[in-house]
Amino acid sequence: MYIARFRNDDLKKQMLKDHVLNVAKASSVFAKKVNLEATLKLIGLLHDMGKYSDEFQNFISKQYSRAVKDMDEYLYKPERSGFDHGVYGAKYIFERVSKDNPLKKNVSEILALIIVYHHGGLPDCEDENGKIVLLERLKKIENVELDKVAERFFKEISEDLEMLFDEACKEMSIFFSSLKNITGREFLINLTVKVLYSMLIDADRLDAMCFDMHEDIECYLEKEKSGKDIWEEYSARLEKYLIFLNESKEKAENLEVRVKDVRRQISDECMETAGAVEDVFWLTVPTGGGKTLSSMRFALNHNRIRGKERIIYVIPYTSIIEQNAAAVRKALFYECDLLEHHSNVLEDNKSEDYKLLTERWDSAIVFTTMVQFLNTFYSAGTQNMRRLHHLMNATVIFDEVQTVPVKCMYLFNSAINFLRLLGNSTIVLSSATQPNLDKVDIPVILQRGRRELIKDVAEKFSELKRVEVVNCIGEKKYNIEQAVAFILEKKIMARSLLVVLNKVISAELIYQELKKRTDIKIILLTSYFCPVHRGDILRELYDDLERERDVILISTCLIEAGIDISFDAAIRNLTKMDSIIQTAGRVNRNGKLKKGFCYVIDMEEGDYSNMPEVKIGGIHTNEIFSMCGDEDVISQQWIEQYFIEYFGDREIEKQFNYPINGGKNNLYTMLSVSRRNIRRENSGNPEFGLWIRFSDAARKFCVIDQDMYTLIVPYADGIVHMNEIESANAYTSLAERKRLLERAKKYSISVYSYQLEKLKKAGAVTYNEVLGIYLLGSGNYSAEKGLLFKTIVESYML
Repeated sequence: MYIARFRNDDLKKQMLKDHVLNVAKASSVFAKKVNLEATLKLIGLLHDMGKYSDEFQNFISKQYSRAVKDMDEYLYKPERSGFDHGVYGAKYIFERVSKDNPLKKNVSEILALIIVYHHGGLPDCEDENGKIVLLERLKKIENVELDKVAERFFKEISEDLEMLFDEACKEMSIFFSSLKNITGREFLINLTVKVLYSMLIDADRLDAMCFDMHEDIECYLEKEKSGKDIWEEYSARLEKYLIFLNESKEKAENLEVRVKDVRRQISDECMETAGAVEDVFWLTVPTGGGKTLSSMRFALNHNRIRGKERIIYVIPYTSIIEQNAAAVRKALFYECDLLEHHSNVLEDNKSEDYKLLTERWDSAIVFTTMVQFLNTFYSAGTQNMRRLHHLMNATVIFDEVQTVPVKCMYLFNSAINFLRLLGNSTIVLSSATQPNLDKVDIPVILQRGRRELIKDVAEKFSELKRVEVVNCIGEKKYNIEQAVAFILEKKIMARSLLVVLNKVISAELIYQELKKRTDIKIILLTSYFCPVHRGDILRELYDDLERERDVILISTCLIEAGIDISFDAAIRNLTKMDSIIQTAGRVNRNGKLKKGFCYVIDMEEGDYSNMPEVKIGGIHTNEIFSMCGDEDVISQQWIEQYFIEYFGDREIEKQFNYPINGGKNNLYTMLSVSRRNIRRENSGNPEFGLWIRFSDAARKFCVIDQDMYTLIVPYADGIVHMNEIESANAYTSLAERKRLLERAKKYSISVYSYQLEKLKKAGAVTYNEVLGIYLLGSGNYSAEKGLLFKTIVESYML
């Protein structure tokens, strides 16, 4: 009998045969949604063939003996074998199966790459010396070693791998045929490799986690299979909730009645479209038009009718996940399998526990961010890629899709095309300010033309008009004092006022200056507040607005998207036109006033070198103001014109392919099958053709220009959770670690790498090695401002 692993708490062994068969079954279950069952079964069977070797079995036996001896004295700490077990299965599939045609050669190459690198991530096609890394790694073992290991393998695993390989080739042939004549075909191959890789590593780690946590993997696999009943139940609950909303007897003015009627109409039209075949759909709805529940109504019923497995709801900022998720939970009467995935709380590392604890996205409904979505396809490490396959055969909704970072344009469009054309997923692009993603060089591919979920979009914009954008940009930029004077002037005419700046530091300065100049209640809301804290602030703010108290909210762009809130008026500092319209969407949202106003000013906020989109967007916003004259800027005509101007700007357009090294190369090319990715001496090599630089591209990829790190902050009950985290040790169970991390998410904020370094130097953070997360020290976070970054750094410099 051969051992795969043993549990630390009771020293029970998992047999290698059981692990191999479990992973093969789980991988195959995951692959069913894209008809690649045989392919993933084969990969799952071969991934740990190397663990039948003497080297690994001797290692695991010695570890077990050590554990038996040391456990009573709490001295045992697991070690990593450092043994290359993946190379055996890879060498077998690459060299031992028949490859009598180009298809079989390509498939064996892809399968070998996935198997040999299932720990550590996908590699570049070449190393720094110009050697083909897969071929070099397969040279590590001799045929006699492979023969010995394969003999042991086949004594326990009675599968005809040659026949299974033939079936896999047939599946992959059908899969690849979907790529014919598609723009960006060479790029989509890298995503094909990644989704197969995703299924394997998720199955591998899931089985390991189930064994360690005394759970049965079958429970997780049954969850993959069950779907239709959930969608019928959830959609019925939502219908019940909508009936309750529509029967509201609240007294309303004419504009309020019209707003409610249009929202109801939008929701009904989304419901009517739910039976449509899989496609890319646009949901172009004016701000305040009820996109969240309308798109969810479509998705629930679409999943029920079309047999989709989950709903992934992608929003631009972590700050608005809570509110959107809360609205859906409420609409489903608080009984639903819904995950809020704000960020990766753990720092990426190679520990085994880390690999088991990373988020899988296996819930029925997942709320996440654009950063996490893009990381799933393109970031380094394996924690993100693990969840990629859960985006297949799903309904994926992108709320405020205009917030896609410009440099990620082609990467985003390609991911959408992959999910739609090969992943059997339905895509909903939702926004009041739709960017023309179908009109760039690497576009979102529309097989049936542009399809709106609702009818008469222009008419709905007209019917929902309840705010006017007023251009107050002068010849010179406002300084802080002038901006504060303007704010107080406009506050005289409005009971509640929203002020949105482009930078956190600017928001804090305006907040501080206003506190000196007025007794009016001033509230600050930025990304320096953790989710629980933001929720507390918003609840207080909602109460102020409901009771019509005098209040000014100072915020950043996080308030612009997805937050259902309404002020009498707003002031927005100059930026992209879509951001200005989003701010305007927080004014007179429900039509209680005859008209609300959103004033656009140009206040000095310092250098925008790290925010070029804000600077360039502001230039084209000014152009649109000049072009539209007295016409309403919140219209499809001017929104479309803005994006023509903005995307046509050379400084913006040249960013679309994610340029690196000063534009000498780009990630889109690095992730395409291209001879530009290889050296001349390999150009004629017949043994290899997967010319992709997976690893190099992943290391260089970052949605936000600087790496972000997560801190757990000492706010409210977060202090208790931090104490629990600090009490964790090497013997804390996997289940307890998972519980601690889940709680910690609600008390986390994200900071740039340069900010983290400054906080470290100031002694404001500590690193918990057991859980792999950073903790912010007490006294460095306040109820008024959240993270006191400026104060911490200034104190350290003194």
